[in-house]
Amino acid sequence: MRSAAFIAIGLGFILMGAGLFALTLPKTKENPHPTKAQLREQASLAEETKKLRVAAGIIAGVGVVLCVVFLF
Repeated sequence: MRSAAFIAIGLGFILMGAGLFALTLPKTKENPHPTKAQLREQASLAEETKKLRVAAGIIAGVGVVLCVVFLF
């Protein structure tokens, strides 16, 4: 039951998951003496980063499942 279209869609999902994970990587250096506002912002960004990484894992997992199911 091999279907090139579903395998390609699965690979697309894997690439989307990798791209979403890449968006969560740190971009700048942190201030050695952050203010209270910066600490609050860092805390909220850490929470968002955790959610995005979970979403990236789920999306990549769906892609892997599609590839495996239609490859074998």
